Amino acid sequence: MTVVSDEQLLADYVAGDPSAFAELVRRFEQELFAFLQRFVADAATAEDLFQETFIQVHRNARSFDPQRRLRPWLFTIAANKARDHLRSHNRRSTQSLDNSPGGPNTPESTTFLDLMQSPTPPPPDTLTSAEDIAHVQQVLMEIPPLYREVLLLSYFHRFPYQHIADMLSIPLGTVKSRLHTALAIFAKTYKTRFGPY
Repeated sequence: MTVVSDEQLLADYVAGDPSAFAELVRRFEQELFAFLQRFVADAATAEDLFQETFIQVHRNARSFDPQRRLRPWLFTIAANKARDHLRSHNRRSTQSLDNSPGGPNTPESTTFLDLMQSPTPPPPDTLTSAEDIAHVQQVLMEIPPLYREVLLLSYFHRFPYQHIADMLSIPLGTVKSRLHTALAIFAKTYKTRFGPY
């Protein structure tokens, strides 16, 4: 049996099949909720933002370009909702530390692994206990949202750099610069609080 693509499910929903929308919600429920919870560090707020994201998907379903991928569009909406929430609650004021004006575009296949040449280690790939997960969540919340979202999208959700650049409407070089900064903040904060990982 052929698996129906996310894009086809949205098209089926627009064509009048409400079960297609329910299937989309089911497909993204765990991953998108986890993204939002890491972003805002509150399960109840993440649940609200998850619902708001799919309300916006419902409202804008007819205007979705079927030539695009649904997953980046969905995460763009969710990231915007999370950013708006954090701004409205004045949790942090951030300034960009990016020095890069952009740079030449590179192939979409550029991934998080390109950063491994950096002396800064990434967050732990395998979390072995609830304590490890709690430590990572605590450190993530200390990273300014500007950098946290890039780290979450690249490392935890494995979006290619070019997708992240498109989702956040920033140059590719800025994605890389923010990710390097996010890694440095993460490593320093984690080491200060909990020792090396």
